Amino acid sequence: MNHLSKVIVFYFLFLQLQVGYSQVNAPLFNPQKALGEIIDKQLSELSGIISANQSSYFWVHNDSGDDARIYLINKKGKLMCSYQLESIDVKDCEDIARVMINGKSFLILADIGDNRAHRKHVKLYIFPEPIYKDGDLSIVIPKREIRTVTLQYKDGPRDAEALFVDPIDRQLYIVSKRDFQSTVYKSNVFNDIKKNLSILTPVQKLPFTFVTSADISPSGDAVLIKNLTQIFYWKRKRSESIEETLSKKPISIPYEVEPQGEAIAFGLEGEGFYTVSERPFGLKSYLYFFEKR
Repeated sequence: MNHLSKVIVFYFLFLQLQVGYSQVNAPLFNPQKALGEIIDKQLSELSGIISANQSSYFWVHNDSGDDARIYLINKKGKLMCSYQLESIDVKDCEDIARVMINGKSFLILADIGDNRAHRKHVKLYIFPEPIYKDGDLSIVIPKREIRTVTLQYKDGPRDAEALFVDPIDRQLYIVSKRDFQSTVYKSNVFNDIKKNLSILTPVQKLPFTFVTSADISPSGDAVLIKNLTQIFYWKRKRSESIEETLSKKPISIPYEVEPQGEAIAFGLEGEGFYTVSERPFGLKSYLYFFEKR
């Protein structure tokens, strides 16, 4: 079987796997609305997004084509400021998340991309969420403020582009990308501030593949997981674990596929969620908003 035939068969199986999996309920969110175009040349390969604590802003980052750097954009997609992580070398940053430690907000830049699944370890870089001030254009985050966490998969290397931290119990979750069934992995690393090496344990398989992003709501009552063609939404009961929530059939959110949509994030005020994409082949990229009904 030649390469093209393998690709066709894979995508046929990929689509068949998802048929009948998700629920189609009354719409929970309005159709996506473009808030602004991403035009700055520095933001050509966006792979992760999270709402900033300062309202109307978002933290974003590029993937393997960039350094250890995050960017602040506004709701029009305009670049406000870049933040360089001092003395940090990265391979393939694929997502960004938040964890609360002692009542303070920290960002997690996740260097977890591994297209060929050959990295023995992947890494997270955790640092205090910066506060943007008018006039800031380029800021360096000092090395002394950055905690490095090394992770290893229990069942061998995996490519992944999606992670989140449960705000209720601070468990870390990573979702693999290229497995035939994307696998959810778990680590307790954020409940021990002195623990900088942890094993990622598989806890659940999902009946779809090519996951590119995930997020959890600020209160922990909902989860979003996005792959190339669909967005899945789970409502979570307070008494449920993440594993119990993801074992239920999700709601499929109507989604007009982006050129290379790789990032998704809840809003901090419960207003809905946002997506953004790379700009492959010169195609346009927008910050999209899905308003909650």
